[in-house]
This record gives sequence, structure tokens and C-alpha cells, in this order.
Amino acid sequence: MTYTEYEDRYRESAIELMCLLQEHERSISNDRPPAIEVSQAQLDYLVAAIANTPGKIFLAVESERAVGLLVLFQDSEHQGTCHVYPEFLRYGLITDLVVAESHRGLSVAAELMRLAEDYCKSEGLSTIKLSVLNSNSSARSFYEKQGYCVQDVIYRKII
Repeated sequence: MTYTEYEDRYRESAIELMCLLQEHERSISNDRPPAIEVSQAQLDYLVAAIANTPGKIFLAVESERAVGLLVLFQDSEHQGTCHVYPEFLRYGLITDLVVAESHRGLSVAAELMRLAEDYCKSEGLSTIKLSVLNSNSSARSFYEKQGYCVQDVIYRKII
């Protein structure tokens, strides 16, 4: 297994991973469209966004196929805000993490998280944020085992 940054040669297997993530999220949240409708376009969006914004798409690769994917952006609080200490104004933001079912339990996700953390440290960031669907108990448990803790709770109402 190797770990690398996204390259177009891994596009098809990355789309498959995005489909896997989308269908999982769709099974626990009614606001997600079917993977077949959005996964390719979502990957294209993420690749373009990373090209124009500091961040990385990290892949776990085996036999020339992506078997794990993590998307990380650099983000910041609104300019001029004073409600947090300066060292917390900029942070890493993980938007997506998925591992092929065949490679779960092999520490692939943990290694992708370590790559994200190392990248953030190298960029002078002291914090990584991420969000997870409330009912995604397996993801929440994984993040907690990696040392992440709940900071903010977001409420939503469909009107």
C-alpha cells in the first residue's frame, strides 16, 4: 500500500470511493441524492477546488487503484473576527474520508488522517476541523479514537 496525492490516473477508482461515501451518507441522511447522479461531478468539484485553494486530496493506493481518499482544505475564520486566539484563525478542514470496504480495519483511514495532520503542521496550522453526520456512529467513534472531540453542534431545520 502506498499513500500519495490525487492524480488523474486514479480518477475512476476515486469516483468509486466517492460513490461509496455518497451512498453511505444517503442511507443515513435524506438530503443526499443517489451517488450515480453526483459522485463524478463532486470529485471534479473537489479536484478543481484543491487546485485553486490550499489543500490536498490524499489517496491510499494498492495495485494502481485508490482504496482510500481524504479531502483536506485550509480554511479560516472570517477576516476581522476576534472571538478566537490568533493561532486558531486558520485551520485544516477535512471534508471527505472514505476507505474501500475491502480495506477497512487495516489502518488506512488512520494513515490518511496522519498525512492530513502532518500537512497541516507543515503549513503552520494548529487545528483540524471536520464534520460528521450525527447518526454516523462508526465515523464518530473512529474520529474520537484518533483524538478528535466534539466542539460545535450544528442544528438544522428543513423549512
